[in-house]
Amino acid sequence: MRIILYFIFLILFAASSSTAQIIFHFVPEVYARNLDALSTVQIQNMSAAANGQISITVRENSKRIDVVEITTPAFLVKQGINSIPKNAFGNSVLRFGNNSYGKILNQTKSFPPGDYSFCFVFIPSEKGSPEFENCFDALIEPLVPMQLLLPVNEDTICLKRPVLSWQPPMPYNGSMYFRLMLTEKKQARNGPEAMLKNAPLLLLDNITGTTLMYPANYPELKEGITYFWQVVAYQQGIIISTSEVWGFTVKCKEDAIVDNDSYRELKLLVNGNYYITGQYLKFSFLNNYNIKKLQYTILDINEGGKPVKRLPEIKLMQGLNKIDIDITDIGLKEGKTYILKVFPFNEPPVEVRFIYQ
Repeated sequence: MRIILYFIFLILFAASSSTAQIIFHFVPEVYARNLDALSTVQIQNMSAAANGQISITVRENSKRIDVVEITTPAFLVKQGINSIPKNAFGNSVLRFGNNSYGKILNQTKSFPPGDYSFCFVFIPSEKGSPEFENCFDALIEPLVPMQLLLPVNEDTICLKRPVLSWQPPMPYNGSMYFRLMLTEKKQARNGPEAMLKNAPLLLLDNITGTTLMYPANYPELKEGITYFWQVVAYQQGIIISTSEVWGFTVKCKEDAIVDNDSYRELKLLVNGNYYITGQYLKFSFLNNYNIKKLQYTILDINEGGKPVKRLPEIKLMQGLNKIDIDITDIGLKEGKTYILKVFPFNEPPVEVRFIYQ
């Protein structure tokens, strides 16, 4: 009897060893952000080598829709750890879902934010052999969420038609649009409550850029009022990222400082004011440390705070300096707002907003 059982065991072992035993290993939080990264799946074959195809199905769970189905040509899966050959993945048949998620993936090759399942199936070429499947779930979000830039949160500004700018979510592509909403604080305790309860003063959709000059066809903002604003990025009707709610207050401590050939102390130009000039930035600067060159930059608010290039070099003497920065040939645009940022030695940076006219 023992001999019979022994031979039965050998037959079963031989039969099982002749059929592939496949396990897929995949980390969706790391590799499931774009289409090509699905090929990084590791295929563990714990038995004999076998030919077969890999089918990959990606599904968005909250919408209950199929996003894409990928079927590779047949290739040899050897014993041990395997990966999908590049030529096999490159020659795969792709069927994108007829929905917003499928369209975005087809267009950008990146998965929009969502709750996904990634299912990998080994389909053996030998008829009658079993298939092997493993599924992995993951919540995919932007690597870098959207971030508001200007006006700075809780800032006090003296611009009743300010420039509003933000950093888009990453990865970013040109088919992404933005929706901006701005409202008064009124009786709200915080920004999110104001956005929910108060009617928007400014509600703009289908914005293609990341910088917006407050529209001239809307009433200007009012002195002494606190405002809250928020931006939403979306694509094909899908929300990609939502910014935090930021606030700012419109309050002019003094009238705008007009360039009148005077050299006011740099720090006196700050204090919530803005400076209007057409040719030179003029100010006095006290150099107590015998620094040889002024360390400064000019930031383009209209381009999300991008530094302006080709700035002239400003030499310093020890003591009080009267500074003239020629800004006529550095590509500034009339009517636009910029920030002069000076870096005094061993002191915090000083920022002055100015309008180029």
